[in-house]
Amino acid sequence: MKVLLSTLHFAWLRNFESVVRALAERGHHVRLVADEPETFGGQALVERLAAEYPTVTWGWAPSLAEERWLPVARKIRFAREYVRFLDRRYADSPKLLMRSVHLVPRIVRWLTLGAWGAVGAHRPVAAALEWIERHMPIGRRVEAFFEAEAPDVVLLTSLTVSRSCAMDQLKATRALGIPTAACVMSWDHLSSKAPLHIPPDLTIVWNDVQKQEAVEMHGLRPDTVAVTGAQCYDQWFDRQPTRSREEFCHRVGLDPSRPFVLYVCSTMTPAPDPTEPHFVREWIVAMRASAQPTLRDVSVLVRPHPERMPEWQGVSLEGLGGVAVHGSTPLDGDAKADFFDSLYHCEAVVGICTSVFLEAAVVGRPVLALMLPAYRIHQDGMAHFRYLLTVGGGLLHTAPDLPTHFDQLDAALRRGRARDERNQRFLSAFVRPRGLEVPATPVFVAEVERLGSLGRVAPDRRFAETSLMKRLVARMALAGTHGVGEWLLMDTFDVATAARDVETAQAQQRRLAMRTARRAVEEGEREALLRRTREERDRKAEQLRARERTQEEARLARQRESAHEAVRKARARQWRHWRYRLGTNRPVTTLKRGLRRLSGGFGQ
Repeated sequence: MKVLLSTLHFAWLRNFESVVRALAERGHHVRLVADEPETFGGQALVERLAAEYPTVTWGWAPSLAEERWLPVARKIRFAREYVRFLDRRYADSPKLLMRSVHLVPRIVRWLTLGAWGAVGAHRPVAAALEWIERHMPIGRRVEAFFEAEAPDVVLLTSLTVSRSCAMDQLKATRALGIPTAACVMSWDHLSSKAPLHIPPDLTIVWNDVQKQEAVEMHGLRPDTVAVTGAQCYDQWFDRQPTRSREEFCHRVGLDPSRPFVLYVCSTMTPAPDPTEPHFVREWIVAMRASAQPTLRDVSVLVRPHPERMPEWQGVSLEGLGGVAVHGSTPLDGDAKADFFDSLYHCEAVVGICTSVFLEAAVVGRPVLALMLPAYRIHQDGMAHFRYLLTVGGGLLHTAPDLPTHFDQLDAALRRGRARDERNQRFLSAFVRPRGLEVPATPVFVAEVERLGSLGRVAPDRRFAETSLMKRLVARMALAGTHGVGEWLLMDTFDVATAARDVETAQAQQRRLAMRTARRAVEEGEREALLRRTREERDRKAEQLRARERTQEEARLARQRESAHEAVRKARARQWRHWRYRLGTNRPVTTLKRGLRRLSGGFGQ
């Protein structure tokens, strides 16, 4: 049998790794595909699985980026998620609406204005959105992809995630008649994500609580929902630590002679104020100043959430004594060993709202949750957190303030690492509903094999055929990508982006105007400089010409003077010449002397 398992990104396969291994070990061919890349190590995980099992291959799901209707389809899906939480059953979970309101188109917000909590006020809009979604086109590449792969069964893990392509993949498998199962990724995906308005052939859930969610919240038929247990936690039930407590403490930088508390960080959207890293520091400072001697000396190991690492920038736990920050996404062998050993060797687990609480229950450590005002919306405001308080009598030791919490933590430290009795009851109801000794993975695999054995079913005509309504919706989707349609479908982020674009365009215009004005000034200055340069050049040229004229006139004057002098000298020479020739030199001399005497006599 060929099984195609599709997920949002490969890091999600950490919750289905045991299923992939079991299917491969039973001789099935498993094809792993993902919609988008990630940075948590998921690709390395699928590469290891493919190297270990010849029947396991991996690749990327076909992209829908070329489909012109895709932006509108995603708007419709985010709108359906928002309208879902307008129902009165979610009135005590305000965070769900708060989290999705920024992604809903403005026309949907207008149509549902004032509908929250009102009986049935949102239903016409929900019905219209569901109708549009059902008649949206199927991606040509998606349908061709499944035809080429020809799987016997398809497992979709991200059907409740609005940004994924799983809904398009479900439509394609329904159109081709391929048996398809929706696999619940985590404990909150049915209660706080997008609705499953197109039912798959089978929905695999952990427990009866999730089955009730599937039936009541998503309208699925009870006979199409299979309860298998939480397969993702099977790996922790029989696991043993890979290091002694002393070796582990040395590895993470803690004193092995002192007990330590494990603080596990959460992913909370929207981010609370203060953010969790700042709260962790305040919590440790308060614990060091508490009245209980055990808390003043206890070590603390903090595991940051891998998706919230930027929040730790600027937050330092140095100087608090006996505190270490360590841990990463448990995808490979070393990371899994660190994760399990941190749970196994700690005395208690503390946090706000995280699935690690369930893994701590498997290992058998007491789980303490702080329910402070700043974080209550991420706890009481979420249905899946309330399960930790009610299912099987409740798992958590909760406290509304730090003094109460410190009393609980002190009691847990004094009790030692004995298994908390709450863990057993909760695990039996939520993690392994078929019995604590019955792993969930074989049951999951059996359901997949049963679905695959049914063979191809008749194609669903609603998705297999192109109708007039589909063509109409396709035209509407294309109209929603520009003009008035695009404006009506804008969400808060689109509006902010458009405002930023306008501001950016205006800033560019201002910069262009300033640049143009500056260039005009520079051009004027350049022309003035050129004009002055030309004038100076002309002035110097005129001076040069005047000087040359003066020099020429002086030269001509000297030439005339020279010519006159030459004429005078020539005449003098001629006169002397004729005087000597005529022999008149002596009389002339006598005459000159007589004239001089005469002039002298007159002077007396």
